[in-house]
Amino acid sequence: MKACSQPGDDVKLFGRPLKRPRGRTLRSAASVLLVTTASGILFVASAHSNSETRSQTHVDLAGLVGHRQNEVKELQDSVASLKDQIAGHVPATNQQGSDTVDELSKHPVSGPGITVTLSDAPTDTVPDNVNPNDLVIHQQDIDDVMNAMWEGGAEAMTVQGVRIAPRTVVRCIGNVILVGGTSYSPPYKISAIGNVNQLRNSVETNPRVVNYQRYVARYGLGWDLKTSDNLEFPASAQDLSLRYAQVVKENG
Repeated sequence: MKACSQPGDDVKLFGRPLKRPRGRTLRSAASVLLVTTASGILFVASAHSNSETRSQTHVDLAGLVGHRQNEVKELQDSVASLKDQIAGHVPATNQQGSDTVDELSKHPVSGPGITVTLSDAPTDTVPDNVNPNDLVIHQQDIDDVMNAMWEGGAEAMTVQGVRIAPRTVVRCIGNVILVGGTSYSPPYKISAIGNVNQLRNSVETNPRVVNYQRYVARYGLGWDLKTSDNLEFPASAQDLSLRYAQVVKENG
């Protein structure tokens, strides 16, 4: 009986021989070293590749921006050239004339005219069985007065002091109106410059305004018409330039 095992001897565990895996241990260590080295090489190569990609992307973006800037400059030059061509085809009378509402709205003006003020009926003494809608000013009431003024030869107009241009929107939203995107509460003032007598006669005889006067007498809606020897209107702050245009071809 041997006192201890010697190198090369088998060791028995539960009666079975167990050999020391000396060669396998060396091979495993070598495999781990090989995998680690290969992973390091791949990592360095990937980092180098990413660095080159980012550098290339940066260069490409800078070039793309410069290219787009050149395209924008070319388009701006083209637009300026087209505007010059269009101006050459517009009759001189239209370029110099300033008697249209569109042309006048670009400049401040002054002159005689009238001002109509509309306001809601008082709410402290509301008659019985009355529709509340009959006691407030509606957009149609403002539109009726404006249309009557235009029919009377108004040369320029303001609503709540805002100059009315061809594309100015006057819209009722709840208990306020929007004029050119700004909200205003009653009373509402509509002013027009022109022949005072014609303006006043057109407003006072307009059928829709006459109908409004019935509500003034019945429910106490506000109405006031004043004449003035000199009204001063500012120029319109609205952009009146055409943004979109299309050439209409003749014969389809």
